[in-house]
Amino acid sequence: MRFRIQPKEVEIPEQDPFKNDLLGRQEPAEVLTQMLRSIEGPCVLAVDAPWGTGKTTFLNMLARHLRNQEFPVVEFNAWETDFTSDPFLALSEELTNGVREYTVGPLSDEIEKVKSAAKDVVRLAVPSVIRLATAGILDISPLIEREAGQALASFAKKRLSEYLDARTSLQTFRASLGEFATRLAESGHNLPLIVVIDELDRCRPSYAVELLETAKHLFMVDGIVFVLAVNRSELAHSIRAVYGGEFDALGYLRRFIDIDFRLPEAQREPFIEATLTSVGIEDYFKSRPEVRTLGDNYESIKDWLVELFSGSDLSLRRTAQSIHRLGLVFAQLRKNSPSFALAATTAVVMRTLDPDLYGRFRRGEVEDREVIEFFRSRSSKSDESGIGPYLEAVVIVEVIVAAAEIRNPEQHIRHAKPSPLLEKYQEKAADSAGQSVDSNDIMTERARSVVGIVGAIEMNERVGHGGLGFTEAVRRIELLSPSLIGDDTEPSNSGGGS
Repeated sequence: MRFRIQPKEVEIPEQDPFKNDLLGRQEPAEVLTQMLRSIEGPCVLAVDAPWGTGKTTFLNMLARHLRNQEFPVVEFNAWETDFTSDPFLALSEELTNGVREYTVGPLSDEIEKVKSAAKDVVRLAVPSVIRLATAGILDISPLIEREAGQALASFAKKRLSEYLDARTSLQTFRASLGEFATRLAESGHNLPLIVVIDELDRCRPSYAVELLETAKHLFMVDGIVFVLAVNRSELAHSIRAVYGGEFDALGYLRRFIDIDFRLPEAQREPFIEATLTSVGIEDYFKSRPEVRTLGDNYESIKDWLVELFSGSDLSLRRTAQSIHRLGLVFAQLRKNSPSFALAATTAVVMRTLDPDLYGRFRRGEVEDREVIEFFRSRSSKSDESGIGPYLEAVVIVEVIVAAAEIRNPEQHIRHAKPSPLLEKYQEKAADSAGQSVDSNDIMTERARSVVGIVGAIEMNERVGHGGLGFTEAVRRIELLSPSLIGDDTEPSNSGGGS
C-alpha cells in the first residue's frame, strides 16, 4: 500500500469556504468580516496564533469568504518572496498584479500609475548604504587628505540629491496608491481593499522586519487594510535578531499593529479524527477480522490520541505529523495479525510529547510509574479520572508490559519480576478485596481494573509470539524494523512479527 507522508492542503470550495473546516473557524472569520466591514482604513490588523495552529488555512478561508462578501482581496505569501532583498519590490508587484481582476475601465489607468510610481521607487529609493558610504574611495590608494575631502563633499551633494529624488518618488507612489484605493472602493460597495499577508513569522528576520516597516510606512493609505498572520512571540524574536536582544520588540510591534485579533483555540477532536481517517487507520480496523486483543481497536486509539494531544500545547502541525508517522506503521501491518495498536500509539505519543522520556524509557532507564505519571500530567481532563478507568487501565498495562519487555527481552512476561507500579496496584486491589467500591473511589476502581486486565491477558500471545509488542512498535516508528523490508504473507513467530 502506498502511503502519503505530507498532509493534503484543506480544500476550500469557492461557494462554501468552511465546508471542510475542522477547527471551528467559521465564527471567528465572520467576526473579522464584520469588523473589516466597519473599518475605513488605513489599518493593520494582526491575527495572532502560535506556529502550526492553522493560521494559513484560516486566512485562506477568510480571504475566500471576504471575496464572497464583495471585498476586493489581495493575498501575499511573505515566505515565498523572501528570496528577494527588496520587500517593497515584492509587495508592490504582488499587489498591482493581484488587483487586476478588480480593475476595469478607468481603474486600469489608475493601477498603471501605481505600477509606474513603484518602479521609480525601486530605482531611486533603495541604494546600497555601504556603496554610498565608501563612494569608491576605498578602492583608491594612496589618497591624500585634500582629495578625500573633495570626494566626501561630492558624495554628500550626490546623496542629498538622491534623497530628494527618492522622497519625491515615495510621495508620488503613496498618492497614486491612495487614489487607486479610493476609486476602487467607490466603484464597488465602499469596502476597503484587504491585503492578506501570511507566513511573516517564517521569513528570515531581516526580511520580516523590512516587510513590516515597508507595509506600514509606504502602503498605509486610505482604503487599504492589511491583515497579517503572525505569531507575536516569534515575530518579536525576529525583531530582536535585527535590532539586538535588549530591544523592546513588543513595544516596537505595537507601533505597527493597530488591532490585535487572537485566533481562538482550535477544536482538536474533529481534527484528530479526520487525520486518522486520512492516513487510513480507521480503514485498517474496518477491514480487519474480529479483534482479539485488549485495546486493539479504533476507538481506543482515537480516544487515547484525543486525550493526550488535546491536553497538550502541541501544535496542530506536529499533531498531524505524529499521526502520519503512526499511519506509516499501520500501513505495514497485515490484516490477519494482531497489531497491538495501543503499543505503537503509546510510543508515538511519548515520542511526540517528550522525546527525552521516550528515549530513556526505550533504554530501560525509566520506570513505568514515571511514564504513567507523565501521561496523567498531560491529560486534558481536569479530574483524576483521566481517560476513564478502562482505557487508562489498558494503557497502564501497555506501559507495564513494555517495561517488562525492555527489561527482559528474552524472558517470558509471566516470569518477569512485577514492576513497582504493578505491585502498587496489586496491593491496592488486595486491600479492597471483598469490599464494595464507592463510585468516587477512583484509585481503587483503577487498581482493580489494572490487576484484572493483567490477569486476563494471555501474555504468551502478547509478547514474543506473533504480536507487535512495544519494542517492535518502536522499531517501526523509528523505521528500523527488518520487517519493513519485503512483503511477507504469513505471520511471523518471532518477536518482530507483524
